[in-house]
Amino acid sequence: MRTLWTLSALALSAEAIKTTGCPLLGPSFPAPTALSKNPSFLSKAEELTSKLNGAIGDGSLPSISFAVQVFSSEEDDSAFGFYHTDDPIKVGSVGVQDVNEDTMFRIGSISKLWTMFLLMTLGGTRYFHEPVSKYVPELQTKYSSAQTKDKINYLQWSDVTIGELASHQAGLARDYAFGDLGFQSDLLQTLGFPSLPDNEKLTCGSKDTCDREEFFRGILKTRPLTSTSQTPIYSNAGYQILGYVLESIAKADYEAILMDRLIKPLNLTRSCLHVPNPSLAVIPHNETSSWFDYEFGEESPAGNIFSSAKDMATFGRAVLSSALIDSAETRRWLKPVVHTSSLKHSVGAPWEIYTFLTPRRVDLYTKAGDIGLYSSSIALSLDYNVGFTVLVAGGNSHAMTSTIGEMVADIMLPTLEEVAKNQAIERFGGTYALIGGSSNSSITITGDDGAGLVVSAWTSNSVDMIASLMTLQGVTDGSAISIRLQPSGLETPGRISFLAVIYSLDVSEDAGPLIGSCFSWMMLDSMVYGNVGLPEFEFALDHDGDATSLSLRALRVTLPKV
Repeated sequence: MRTLWTLSALALSAEAIKTTGCPLLGPSFPAPTALSKNPSFLSKAEELTSKLNGAIGDGSLPSISFAVQVFSSEEDDSAFGFYHTDDPIKVGSVGVQDVNEDTMFRIGSISKLWTMFLLMTLGGTRYFHEPVSKYVPELQTKYSSAQTKDKINYLQWSDVTIGELASHQAGLARDYAFGDLGFQSDLLQTLGFPSLPDNEKLTCGSKDTCDREEFFRGILKTRPLTSTSQTPIYSNAGYQILGYVLESIAKADYEAILMDRLIKPLNLTRSCLHVPNPSLAVIPHNETSSWFDYEFGEESPAGNIFSSAKDMATFGRAVLSSALIDSAETRRWLKPVVHTSSLKHSVGAPWEIYTFLTPRRVDLYTKAGDIGLYSSSIALSLDYNVGFTVLVAGGNSHAMTSTIGEMVADIMLPTLEEVAKNQAIERFGGTYALIGGSSNSSITITGDDGAGLVVSAWTSNSVDMIASLMTLQGVTDGSAISIRLQPSGLETPGRISFLAVIYSLDVSEDAGPLIGSCFSWMMLDSMVYGNVGLPEFEFALDHDGDATSLSLRALRVTLPKV
């Protein structure tokens, strides 16, 4: 019976490999290092500089000042920086007259990311399945039986979890009071809106922001937009409530938590919660029309933070390197939580995750922010341990931030893949062999244009292992199979683990989802020998991080590099 089961498993594996032409999700190679000294990266950095200067010159980036940095988790200084000051700013009477890495901008809703980072430092994801009402007494509502059944008009707060708030899945309104069109009732009536009855007119949020009591009095009367976990709908109010959750857990006020758990530990000298000294910031037009001097009050955890390009890069490095958060917690946090209707855009907590398909699938974990004439973004790639930030002040700033971000990603992502590949080939490429006596075993590692290092030749005890794998997998055409090594994410001093991914190269681009989908993740460990998976490869490293030997763990052999 066991033999029949094994043969059935191999048959399933054979069918899967015929329809699978994909690597595992994640990095194809170890993250690139020493970018600031790498000739390929520096060449592309010059290209990006030229492209940005060209866009400024031809009017594609009009009437804005901006700062851009590209950074790596393994270098203290950014690998790339670009700063532009709009002409009116150069002669302005308020704010800086020359934008640089220390210039402060409003970062808007990136504040949400900082708020969630603070929660992560307190144990983060372990709270995600807990009801928000456990930490916010105002939400411990006592609905009548009729109200409990009326799910259209009453948000069932006992059902709302902290994780749903964090990933915009609570069904909660975007805001309470902020931006409400009712404050312009006379104008709206000329556009066909009815007049508001007195008992429906808001009493806060126009000239003064709502205090905590006013906010909850209003939000508890606000109808839900969807049921919980139905679909992501962006909510600033949700992150205001998360600020209260954070205060309840930490037993301190939000600003103190921000200072003690983020700004001070990372030495963020140009970051703060409230409006800073104007002389430190770029201010288009004036402090009021730019929204530089606006204070969000109780909604500050959702959008009130100010920062600089240098501090944003420092924050990004802290996330990538798990500087203040346990690395396992970081990995849990940097994952999609829910999809959108776009195949290129998913949502995390509160990550806005964009999928790029060149040179292969790479997910950028981003957060954007907009307020007044300010727009900002930060993007992190776990595959490369690299990120970038774009801070913009001026007209049409959101569109300009997106345009600049696309420029950076389009140039840098293929470059980072190329640098990572070349460094991996240099560190791990070559032949590993144990020849003589009763053993004749060797393996050759190379690289090509695909994902991962390539096993181009493999002999075990004088037997061609690639041919053996073809036999086990039921594959007859040797040109249609590829064995590629990808880093597993498991490292210890002096050693690094890779996984051998075996897949077909002849998948039709016209294949539908059920036939053409990726099964590598499902079939990876389907061949196990004595409780050790055939895909388990382990390199020993010297003090420079270069491979000295390769252990093929299922074959119980270690091959020195020759």
